[in-house]
Amino acid sequence: MRPSRIKAYFILHAKSYFRSRSAVFFQIAFPIILILLFGAIFSGSSYSPSALVIQNESPSAASWGVVTAINDSGLFKVQLIKQDVNLSQYINSNSVQAALLIPSNFTANLYSGGHGFVILEGHTNPTVASADYQTLNGILTQINFREGNTTQKLVLSSQLAIGNSGKTIDYYVPGLIGFTVLSTMFNMVYTVPNYRRERVFRQLSFSGLTKSEWIIANMIFSFIMLVISDVILVSLGIYVFGASLVLTAATILFSGLIIFGGLIFFTSVGILAGLVSDNEETVSVVGNLVMFPMMFLSGVFFPLSFAPHYVVTISKFLPLTYFINSLISVMDYGNISSVALQILWLMIGSVVLFGAAVYLFSWKQK
Repeated sequence: MRPSRIKAYFILHAKSYFRSRSAVFFQIAFPIILILLFGAIFSGSSYSPSALVIQNESPSAASWGVVTAINDSGLFKVQLIKQDVNLSQYINSNSVQAALLIPSNFTANLYSGGHGFVILEGHTNPTVASADYQTLNGILTQINFREGNTTQKLVLSSQLAIGNSGKTIDYYVPGLIGFTVLSTMFNMVYTVPNYRRERVFRQLSFSGLTKSEWIIANMIFSFIMLVISDVILVSLGIYVFGASLVLTAATILFSGLIIFGGLIFFTSVGILAGLVSDNEETVSVVGNLVMFPMMFLSGVFFPLSFAPHYVVTISKFLPLTYFINSLISVMDYGNISSVALQILWLMIGSVVLFGAAVYLFSWKQK
């Protein structure tokens, strides 16, 4: 064993390793990105209050005292609605995550020596719902303790996840559909530089095929594969894990429209990312930098309700966030009207990005 040979090969291997941008990315940069993402989401360094709609049907000193205590806790962003509003319709039309109802018999029951029931309603991920329930229950317990009640006079009951089964799988199905659409972008990021390197584009240019025709053909194929993949996902969610999805002619149509618009949007983004460099390793780094933040900060695998405020703010600038939220509203609750504007903007953005991809794309290597 000669140390000089070990040293020589070590230097050779090091030079070869650091020439590979993808190797450096996955060995060093990618773990750093993951720790930054998960650390930011789960570190608990800051708290973003949950939104809570409150309807007080029993105005009194006691009921308004409950509202004040919740608001003063700083754990919720309280929004009051009028008594004459139908709360169930309000929840459905606005996709309200959490709403607290103080019923009309609250004050009478409390003053007669009985229990003052308040009801937590809304549409939310069961994990988040459990946290909201525990937080509200803790506030009510503090009020009981402060008032010297030996028994729990203020009682919280829950009717969360109106319109669906309330299972976590209901929220994972739209998220995983979002992941399948996002994968079309990742695929295109690699296809563009690979086809250039293998001179596939040069051969296609001689066939008379136009740039837009090539892109459209890829999108049609990807859409067919998405339909097959997503039908399997939905079927497994329903028949294996008991998901409760709203599958009517309207929701299926709009879900397909959302998926098709997302396909055009993210495929176009993939093409534009693939044009950044003719070096496949460089593009893989660019693709991962584009894909992974959206994957982890758009609610694909877990809700961001517990994330710090600045992480939630960042997620609002990611297109996949609105794609998944639109699918959740349509597939989980059949709520089309509340996401009509988001679907419109998705279509407009898809057309703009498709036009940019066709304009900037070239058969020839630059």
